[in-house]
Amino acid sequence: MTHRVLTALFAHETNTFSQCPTTLDNYRDYVLAFGDEIPDAIAGSVLELVGVENAAREYGWDLIHTVAAWATPSGPVTREVWEAGAGAILEAARGGGGLDGVILCLHGAMTTVDYPDAEGELLVQLRKIIGPDVPVAITLDLHANVTRQMARHADIVCAYRTYPHVDQVATAERAAAVLERAMAGEVSPTVHLAKRNMLVGMDHGRTTTDNPMTRLLERAEKLEAADPGVLLVSLQAGFSPADFAEVGPSVAVTGDGDSPRYRTLAEAYMNYAWENRDFDSNEYLDVATALARLAEAGGGDGPVVIADASDNPGAGAYGDSTFLLQGMIGAGLENACFGTICDPATAAELVAAGAGATVNVSLGGKVDPAYGPPLDLAGEVVAVTDGTYVAQGPRWRGVTQRLGPTAVFRVGGVDIVVASNRVQCTEIETFSHAGIDPRTRDVVAVKSMHHFRAAFEPIARAVLIVDSGALATKDYHRLPYKNLRRPIFPLDLD
Repeated sequence: MTHRVLTALFAHETNTFSQCPTTLDNYRDYVLAFGDEIPDAIAGSVLELVGVENAAREYGWDLIHTVAAWATPSGPVTREVWEAGAGAILEAARGGGGLDGVILCLHGAMTTVDYPDAEGELLVQLRKIIGPDVPVAITLDLHANVTRQMARHADIVCAYRTYPHVDQVATAERAAAVLERAMAGEVSPTVHLAKRNMLVGMDHGRTTTDNPMTRLLERAEKLEAADPGVLLVSLQAGFSPADFAEVGPSVAVTGDGDSPRYRTLAEAYMNYAWENRDFDSNEYLDVATALARLAEAGGGDGPVVIADASDNPGAGAYGDSTFLLQGMIGAGLENACFGTICDPATAAELVAAGAGATVNVSLGGKVDPAYGPPLDLAGEVVAVTDGTYVAQGPRWRGVTQRLGPTAVFRVGGVDIVVASNRVQCTEIETFSHAGIDPRTRDVVAVKSMHHFRAAFEPIARAVLIVDSGALATKDYHRLPYKNLRRPIFPLDLD
């Protein structure tokens, strides 16, 4: 029997403290495609929908593509985006012909101007159309804030198991395998969700070291292999810059049936996360300390990579904080590069001046100077580009990234990639497309929390993590939360 399966990628990680709304143009700058144009738009990429297509070929599904949409994290998603993305999914569901199953590639931390729990709302509206009996699988980012609505209206929950996220395709394939069994009547999947009063935990989901997350993942894989009733164990570290009641880490066990033992398993995993809630494998340095550590790194092959986690566009920060850049220039660093600073007005000025020009500019700090004011700098325009390249690294391989009009601006010994669009620096190509080889530099600064490690750690002789005090700071007491459930760790509880 050929199963008719509706699918979509509709994802966003929303920093509710950002004053920059997420628009359709933000999606167009990354991934936005509809219907029959989707297969070509995702071909050769590492997006989850590639895994769905692989499954469709394996199982002989009749796949109904609706939307493929992903944008750099920012502020709440506009109504126009919701109407386009959710609208495409719901319209296809209403289209008749009957559905045997649904697999949606979501994030799990999308907030729109109307819906704090956008994915939960999408599932509620979808269920009103397709009814309670059509099995629905959802794939999630490892940093999803899984809500009760999401667990109630999805039959299968399956999150990434890597951070940096390099298993999107495999995640979709795992979810699809359970969906196929559900459509065949072999299993009756039900989601059992466990949470605690935690804003953060599971070492923020990192999987590059021995930590609570990797230990739980090891237990999950062994349990799935040993217990045929446990279809999936999904671990989510949560996305903390989201000011709503159900933010935070969670465990979702997809079990065959509604046995209370699945909830007991989920609670046991969550107990372990709670007991190890203080674990953080990162040391967050201020700018001065990080620059002092450069001398301690000594010589050797490869650069010292400095990551400004607090101005990470991948967490919804503005990408134009200047604290780290100011420190690097002030320290007189040589043979260094910085990627990127988002300043469309200055990028336009530098591009217009052209390569070889010497100019004075006011760089960065335009969105909110509290996170690093504009710097008045004199320097040379080394190169100009259109900012477009195809990522080759493990994180976004095959995805076209668009920085917009871009210039390399040299100030002293620091080459600064000045971009028009906010993109987390996870790829070597962010530099190399503009003529910079980070492998040959002594210092490479990136605006990223952890995803940069996939491409940059292999070339680095040392890695330093900076919290410069920008919007994605790990000092959560500085963020103006109003809607959290309280008390909550670490704001109120030890």
